[in-house]
Amino acid sequence: MLIDELKNLNLKNWNTAQDDVGIVWLELDRFDKSTNSLSSEVVREFGLIVNILDEGLGKKTVKDLIKGLVIYSQKTTGFCAGADVNEFVSIAEKGNWEAISKKIMSDGWYIFEKFQKISDRIPTVALVRGFCFGGGLELSLACRYIVATDDEKTSFSLPEVTLGIYPGWGGIKRLPQRIGPFGAMNMMLSGKFINSRQAFRIGLADVLSAPRTAETACIRLINNQPGRKKLSFVNKLFLGPLKKIAYFLIKKSLKGKVQERHYPAPFGILDLWFEQNGDPTKDVNIHNKVLGSKTAKNLLRVYLLREKLKGLAKVKTNITNNTSQYTIKHIHVIGAGTMGADIAIWCVLQGFTVSIQDVSVNQLARVVKKASHDFGRKFKNKYKQKKLLDNLIPDLIGSGIEKADVIIEAATENLEVKREIFSQIEKRSKPTALLCSNTSSIKIEEISGKLRDPNRVIGVHFFNPVLKMPLVEIVKSKKCDQNFLNFAISFTAQIKKLPLPVKSSPGFLVNAVLMPYLQSAMRTVDNGISPEDIDHAMKSWGMPMGPIELVDTVGLDICLAVGATITQSEPPPLCLEELNRKKYFGKKTNQGFYKWEKGKKVLGKKLKLTDTERKNLAENLIKPLIEKTVYLVEEGIVDSEELADAGVIFGTGFAPFLGGPIHYHKNG
Repeated sequence: MLIDELKNLNLKNWNTAQDDVGIVWLELDRFDKSTNSLSSEVVREFGLIVNILDEGLGKKTVKDLIKGLVIYSQKTTGFCAGADVNEFVSIAEKGNWEAISKKIMSDGWYIFEKFQKISDRIPTVALVRGFCFGGGLELSLACRYIVATDDEKTSFSLPEVTLGIYPGWGGIKRLPQRIGPFGAMNMMLSGKFINSRQAFRIGLADVLSAPRTAETACIRLINNQPGRKKLSFVNKLFLGPLKKIAYFLIKKSLKGKVQERHYPAPFGILDLWFEQNGDPTKDVNIHNKVLGSKTAKNLLRVYLLREKLKGLAKVKTNITNNTSQYTIKHIHVIGAGTMGADIAIWCVLQGFTVSIQDVSVNQLARVVKKASHDFGRKFKNKYKQKKLLDNLIPDLIGSGIEKADVIIEAATENLEVKREIFSQIEKRSKPTALLCSNTSSIKIEEISGKLRDPNRVIGVHFFNPVLKMPLVEIVKSKKCDQNFLNFAISFTAQIKKLPLPVKSSPGFLVNAVLMPYLQSAMRTVDNGISPEDIDHAMKSWGMPMGPIELVDTVGLDICLAVGATITQSEPPPLCLEELNRKKYFGKKTNQGFYKWEKGKKVLGKKLKLTDTERKNLAENLIKPLIEKTVYLVEEGIVDSEELADAGVIFGTGFAPFLGGPIHYHKNG
């Protein structure tokens, strides 16, 4: 029996069983790991399974062997996270590109190609619960059918491009064949995630099933073997005779978004699809062009930095009578301005009950209106939207203070205002409540200095826009209790943000390095260089947004106030003072260094600088940021160069392909 041959393999990471009707159920269960990933051992074992299936089907009729095959996982974390990135990084650090090529080609491409041929002979189904990323999605694409469970946790992605690499196990070939080249490239060139309903709508998933009936859906597919959803006539043309036109249009759009010299991976993906139909074994040069690039090494480094920040959250608190993780049920936010509103909305989206306090009824009404809009954009289900809104509680008198496990002050950046707020909080809050300030520049000691117990006041500094920026600075004062610091780090992770511990100091890390950079750019405006030339220089260098546009986005009034706190010994740039006098505060007033219409920058002066002048300008402008980052590590404001690089990348958008300011400073 074929099933006996599979069981005799004594696999560590795969479990096999055959039901009464002849369907083989193949469970991916990576040994001793909470999350499935396709390590070299997992892929090798899958290759053994594929060989037995291929040989068995070649000897006997399909009917005598198995009726069909279902690949699934019962891990609560999801179906599969893709290739084991740590293995890949280990190879990359040694510079062994031949080994990388071998890993991509023999460990994945050939095995998945052989498995797809098996899928042509017998019905195979990937049953996807939870995340299905990278190599996990490529494995699913090699099956004849994909069943996705209809829940919030199920999502699909080919995120390799964000690591500076490409899908080498058949995704570049098979995804366009399933959903068409434009939709496939939209996923692969951005690394974007799509949920199960989107996957079903575009034809990536063949069946969208309630979790409780997912196995039944797999059995029905195997029994009935329906034809897959056919591509539209237009998509067939773009995969066939019009493929060159599709390639041209996609590449033109791509060039308008990223520079190939900075990010070669998306261009490599597109070229590999067009020239070799996604087969990396036919183009050895792509390994050097993409995998051998500095960008790939640096983006893999950035991935590890992100994982390092996530790892910081594995701390225990001892605030109550036990050492288990502190349970958070209610969060209270004080201040319904832009930051307070977005913090409250984000926390509601993460499943918490949140009360938001402000003296202005109009401000609270604005928050509710914005929340309704944000929830509506994220979820089409009206019941889900209403349930989320029910968890956002407008609070004029601060009733939520007594109930809250976490209290976040997000009031105006004024020391006396913050002191008064914390004085009231201390009188009314639970003794175990975490007291947080979202201050962007004021030292925590100054805010908590007049309290009876300043030990539990922590800086928890979010970045604007909260719904997009992943980093939160966790600011520790000299009197901070370690348990409450751990609580703050744990809280940050529970709301799915990256915690960065820093010591209390003007501007902490991110604003402390950002302000010298922004002020340097504004002083360059004082010297006669146009904002357009400055922003273009820095975007060409690799920054996602120019410094002058960033000032307009943050707000010129805020930059003036924060700059005065951080760089007290230096006068502000003349142009910044002048625009503030005119009450031109940037994007929020539709006028700053640029004119803004409907939230978009109006193009102004033509560019005048040559390429050489632009490059020299960019190198000069970024110097203060790099020097300040190095200084803050030396002063112990942040514990290590790695954490500093992570903070500046995730807090300012510093060009990820350079690996961080200190890494760039040392390695070029």
